[in-house]
Amino acid sequence: MLISWCDKLASVPTIGLKLNFHYSPLDEILEALSPVIDAASKNDKSRLNLSQYDVSLNAVAFTTHDGFRYAADSTKLTVGFEHMLRTRVVSGGPPVMEMLSRPLPYTALLEEVADRLGKAALLINAIKPRTVARLGIVSLTKVSEDDIPPGVRQLVKYLGRPWRQEVESYTYRVVARLEDDRDHLDRCIYTVEKPDPGSDDDDIMTLNFDWQRLFKSEHAISEKTVEELLRPAQRAALSQFEELAEGSQFDEDIIRDRVSA
Repeated sequence: MLISWCDKLASVPTIGLKLNFHYSPLDEILEALSPVIDAASKNDKSRLNLSQYDVSLNAVAFTTHDGFRYAADSTKLTVGFEHMLRTRVVSGGPPVMEMLSRPLPYTALLEEVADRLGKAALLINAIKPRTVARLGIVSLTKVSEDDIPPGVRQLVKYLGRPWRQEVESYTYRVVARLEDDRDHLDRCIYTVEKPDPGSDDDDIMTLNFDWQRLFKSEHAISEKTVEELLRPAQRAALSQFEELAEGSQFDEDIIRDRVSA
């Protein structure tokens, strides 16, 4: 079985849907998502953190104790994963940190996030039938510069060519079209960040790759439609992430051939 570089570097996923506008009060959104909240409870206690309840933005977000973050507003619905820790008191010693989330490979987490997003979309759709205009899949990776994939290394080297000395800190953001056909337009937003020397975790880079599929005709939400949209999108996003990691698209000879064609 092919192992993704996202698996090797412990990347974490987020999947989001851009929906047609519909105003729902925040309590109505939370009520619609109550099956998720109920499933996250244990021993009659809610096991989640409500991290956003913003009336001005009409946005709500919460994270379950096993690391799945749900966010919704009038036009968007996302589910992602983040590692969760808590401090646990122990007898006769200092408190210890305990991981609540399971550190699964990216591809396994992606499947779980897609399943949870599909179920959440159906719950939100029960408030009022909605349509999907865009689907996005994110790979977020925290990694040292020594461990970045060869393709990302070539990207950094390529973008830093104007400077003779090593670039100490940077934030590169590139939006690139990938595919355009009669049904959809695919693009990816590449963000590569290296913090300033001397800052906290200055040896850790952030790689954020946001693959997006923009539909030319919006799709009504249904159990069948959600499945038909998510599965091919996952395959396409993973393929793009792997192509980026391999780095052939930054080969100087290939670039010259493209420019001269």
